[in-house]
Amino acid sequence: MSLQAQFFGRKSIGVHQGIMLFNESALNNKTNANRKASWVTEVDRNAYISKYASFNYGLGLGNYKNPDKRFEPYQSSNFFRVKFALQIHFPNIGDCKDCENVRRVNPYFIIGYNFDLLSSNFKAIGNNRVNANLKIGGGLVVKLNNNLGLQYGLTLNQRINEDYRTFFQHNVGLIVRLMPDEGNP
Repeated sequence: MSLQAQFFGRKSIGVHQGIMLFNESALNNKTNANRKASWVTEVDRNAYISKYASFNYGLGLGNYKNPDKRFEPYQSSNFFRVKFALQIHFPNIGDCKDCENVRRVNPYFIIGYNFDLLSSNFKAIGNNRVNANLKIGGGLVVKLNNNLGLQYGLTLNQRINEDYRTFFQHNVGLIVRLMPDEGNP
């Protein structure tokens, strides 16, 4: 039996486009300046920890189109992101001949942190330019071939800065295995 995840191999890279929603009815965000969605593009790596877990880390660039009420509704802030997380996923079933469908879809659970460096307009109003947020959620990878997968993820993020707002982040992207696992289809 292989010790690798269904799709998360010993090394893989993901490229994702994300949308951040601060205005969902399930969220109690009283400091929203507008109803605009924000976006982020992320590149990350998954590193093997065990047959059930991977360490996810990466970088991103984005734009907060919904800063808090200290800003005018037309204002936004570009940001640079550093992120890391722990992913929990199902193991691969390497010896199972009738398990092709099991290996085609790989659900996962994720918990981690994002650290965003915001533009200088946050510093101009006396706020810290560094914004951290705790993220918890999940997603799935659909295997397209042995080294390429389509990934969707949804996280609930809690910002840990002065406005302390919550947002949902949806990510869609591709994940590429860099080193195919020997004996692993």
